[in-house]
Amino acid sequence: MTDNTSHLPQTFKSIQWTTPSLNLQEILSLNTSTPLPTLTGSNILVKVHAAALNPVDWKLMRGGVPGLLMPKIKVPGLDISGTIVAVGPKVKKQEGGLKVGDEVLAMLSFSQSGALTEYTVVDESYLVKKPERWSHEQAAAWPLVATTVWQAVVLRGNLKKGDKVLIVGASGGTGTVGVQIAKALGAYVVGVCSTDNVQLVKDLGADEVVDYKKEDVTVKYINQDFDLIFDTVGTAEEIWAKNATILKPSGNLVRIAGPDNAMDSPFTFLKAGAEIGYHKVCSFLKRGPGYHLFTTFPDGAVLTKAINVLDEAHADPVIDSVSEFTLPSVLAAFDKSKSHRAKGKIVIKIA
Repeated sequence: MTDNTSHLPQTFKSIQWTTPSLNLQEILSLNTSTPLPTLTGSNILVKVHAAALNPVDWKLMRGGVPGLLMPKIKVPGLDISGTIVAVGPKVKKQEGGLKVGDEVLAMLSFSQSGALTEYTVVDESYLVKKPERWSHEQAAAWPLVATTVWQAVVLRGNLKKGDKVLIVGASGGTGTVGVQIAKALGAYVVGVCSTDNVQLVKDLGADEVVDYKKEDVTVKYINQDFDLIFDTVGTAEEIWAKNATILKPSGNLVRIAGPDNAMDSPFTFLKAGAEIGYHKVCSFLKRGPGYHLFTTFPDGAVLTKAINVLDEAHADPVIDSVSEFTLPSVLAAFDKSKSHRAKGKIVIKIA
């Protein structure tokens, strides 16, 4: 144990999982005696005040991805907001740098995820100082989705001011942030959601909202309307089938979600990958709109840009619910996430 953690409790509570399973009730447990980790290198120890759930959390626990991609630390969760309580020996000592007492937020890495815990270790390159205007519960709702949206619509989708953007799943955790960032960057935004969420998406700033229960977006827009389609829920197949009419030839379809069963087994994982590869090759050979699916990775520089834009736009995260840090509450929160009926992010208040 390093010297600057000697004042901290030697054990703490964390939610942990064991072997992969489709049934989270069988594998999740509350460990009340998790040992405090040793800090090395540029790692920073954060006391977690709030964490947020994402669909990738429960998909990873299904165990369908290759072993090299599975988390090394069996504590679910990638989104945190908290306070720095100790720093490693190689953390940069510079003016304005991170230090004990700073309030921070971060997207954790997939291989070392661990948000549902009272303390977690984060590399300093992933951490971003928390703007004062947001509570920890609000701040925890941003990291993964803000990083994802920036990488998807700005870096991969080449979003420019004045572009027309279609966001599928505009009322979900990622979609709501997609609407806010795209609008803040000067895009014309069309959101797709269900009837119950139309007003929510309008309130976020969408210029038009399509209720998918009443209208087919691929029928409503048939004149190569869009510069970018951002699919957050995995319905890209039916939209891509009509890409020649809905997307400009120079446009891009960027998807961040495959089928729900893509991580059920290595077979379904490879099958989904093959289908995506096929579409990508076809789009390249036809020299038409681009087809992209990618996995988001933590990037503190990207998150900083996204958070600055959201903060300057006075945007607030859409939070579906805030649950207590107990095993029953966490299990119920995962059930809500798996239902795809959450309006915005599902947050766990930890301390």
